Amino acid sequence: MIRYLIKNNFKIMFRNPVNILLYVLCPILISAILISAFSTLMESYEAPGAFEVGYSVEADSPYAGIMEAMDSVGKENGIAFNRYNTGTPEDLIESHRLGGFIVFTKEGYTIYESRKRQVEGAKLEYMISAVYNGMISGDVSDIQIPTESPEVAPAINSTDYYGMVYMVYFGWCAIVCAAGLFSQEKKHQILDRFRVSNLSPVQIYFGRAIPIITVVSIGIGSASVISAFVLGVHWGNIILSGMVILLSVIAATAFEMMIYEITQSMIATIILSFGIVWWLGYLGGAFETYMFSSWPESVKLISPLYHANRALVELSGTGHSDYILSSVIFLGAITVISSLIAIFVGSLRRKERA
Repeated sequence: MIRYLIKNNFKIMFRNPVNILLYVLCPILISAILISAFSTLMESYEAPGAFEVGYSVEADSPYAGIMEAMDSVGKENGIAFNRYNTGTPEDLIESHRLGGFIVFTKEGYTIYESRKRQVEGAKLEYMISAVYNGMISGDVSDIQIPTESPEVAPAINSTDYYGMVYMVYFGWCAIVCAAGLFSQEKKHQILDRFRVSNLSPVQIYFGRAIPIITVVSIGIGSASVISAFVLGVHWGNIILSGMVILLSVIAATAFEMMIYEITQSMIATIILSFGIVWWLGYLGGAFETYMFSSWPESVKLISPLYHANRALVELSGTGHSDYILSSVIFLGAITVISSLIAIFVGSLRRKERA
């Protein structure tokens, strides 16, 4: 009997393919828009390469004699020095796109830096200081600017970030896909017929849940594959990423079916579900990336979307994530608790109508 119920629910859901297409097109469209809008914000930092610095020297400046040594050290460290006899430092930096400008006078020297190229300015300051100290000690033969490359997690770009988190977010809107199913149940009193049959509340629950989870997963899965080929989203470990998204869809379906079982109203369910999912998405990084969010970590951990999003992002960047386990536990707990409540409420309603 339950197989007939599942089969019948699949037929009802596929009669309205628009809801299913929403789960394919909407995540891709929203992701594409946000990828384009925030591509600059999430660009990875690139260390500056060789750059040019301008300078001017007063005729009687004691620093005129170090220019040859400074030019030699500069070439070894990717800094080219060019002399300018006219123009203000600020104008010359802007017009010639200089990494900085040095004015040598009788009393000393002044370094002008560009606000747009602060790293180059810091590199210039260090080099000039090193040359000056080398001249005092009498050794400028091997002045190098030290650099270090500490081990850090690879930076994630907007393509990978938004291309993944919106698959999770739309998966948490699973109830939309079930709107046609619940509408038909009420219109034709299908559920009342099953309640007087031998079907238990557990069978009725899974007769609804399995088609919803399957259809939403197919939609989100198709969108994920298309995003990889069209948008260039890098999913990292495909098996683990797919597992996280599937668990998200299952948890979302169970949670929203619980709300529907309690309210018995599709409108109320959508309003409550969307309100809750919006806040969970806000805390979890669906709108403001969790890396830039000002929310404390303890608050973010409340959101199951945060666990899923972080697991996917870290799988994409490093191939592993400590948040996979927390995602499984969190999403599994939501699924079990929501399912038990929905089945319990369904049993009470059945007794009331008996």
